Amino acid sequence: MTSEALTDDYWLEGRITDEGLAKMHAELGRKRQVPGWNSEVTRDNIWHFALGVGDDNPLWWDEVYAKASPWGRLIAPPYYILSHTTGPLVKPEHGQMSTAAYLPGVMGIYAGSRWEWRRPVHVGEKISATAELDSVQVNEGSRFGGRSVTQVEKLQLSTDEGEVVAEIFHTLKRFERQKIAASGGYLDRPLATYTAQDRERLEAHYDREAATLRRGAEPRYVEDVVVGETLGPMLKGPLTVSSVMGFILGYGSQMLGANRMAHDNLKLHPSTKVIHPVNGVADQYGAVHWDADLARAGGMPAAYDIGPQRFSWFTHLLTDWAGDAGFLVSQDFRFKTPNFMGDVTWITGEVTEVDAASGLVTIKITGTNQLEVVNSTAVAKVRLPRRTA
Repeated sequence: MTSEALTDDYWLEGRITDEGLAKMHAELGRKRQVPGWNSEVTRDNIWHFALGVGDDNPLWWDEVYAKASPWGRLIAPPYYILSHTTGPLVKPEHGQMSTAAYLPGVMGIYAGSRWEWRRPVHVGEKISATAELDSVQVNEGSRFGGRSVTQVEKLQLSTDEGEVVAEIFHTLKRFERQKIAASGGYLDRPLATYTAQDRERLEAHYDREAATLRRGAEPRYVEDVVVGETLGPMLKGPLTVSSVMGFILGYGSQMLGANRMAHDNLKLHPSTKVIHPVNGVADQYGAVHWDADLARAGGMPAAYDIGPQRFSWFTHLLTDWAGDAGFLVSQDFRFKTPNFMGDVTWITGEVTEVDAASGLVTIKITGTNQLEVVNSTAVAKVRLPRRTA
């Protein structure tokens, strides 16, 4: 597909077609190499990602502290490995973003992800990723009218020696943008504003959060955990353009670039091009996460967060609670509704199951915004040390 074949409104006019669905089914199970934002685990890369999540655990960035931990070295937080899957697609052999390769122009909304970790990764390791389309489901009636598609993409992350360290199953919901715009989408959703008292309340929570939530070097033994025990609340937000940019600096982006390289990217991936409704500038469609005008053109009331950003927030709550000796084994995360600029998320958890023999603890997690609307949920399993071991 060439750029000449596409109109400037292509990103608003993408359709879910039988031909497109047939192409998707033909791609099922076909593995492809994914370029990474990071290819090697370094202290700086870890810290940049933790900074974008707001995770100040010294286990991720203080080498002296980490050496005294049960791991004996600086390790990366569980969410960090995302950055080995989000490299820029600057060469034809890199392929396309899944939203552009499958049903180009059709909006993709992050719906969640299921993670399974084998072990932490540490400084000096080289990690690469493969991706494949795992499943495709057509839904004849969507919340916005017309057909929608649920696609699941499987990513496998491995060392240079071939050891698999994690698997991720990303779920995307695909909608036709014109259907969202016609339905009104979220346009009547009130946007957050804050008074001086509101700011003081949030600032006071942040001032005491690390001391009250982070377990740190003191082991949390599985024998001491009981069903019904609560986690949090952990605060994330208010969401700002700065916080989205901070996350991208660590997480990466498949389409970001500047000047000549941005121009070359749009030529290589023409179906990712959007035209700004106010100034007429060509940009890439990830800009809806920080540009309010582009977000409104797609049927949203404001710019909104990146799905994996919120997943990383949930993971932060878990690692703070588990302490340095704990290990996050799995997390099944479900995205309910976008966070728009100004939104806050209060993250809480509850222990639902304890297996003292294996050390595994099951935790249900909930994110709630300032409107008291649940915006995301998850179920996670954490392995804790045993006092009797």
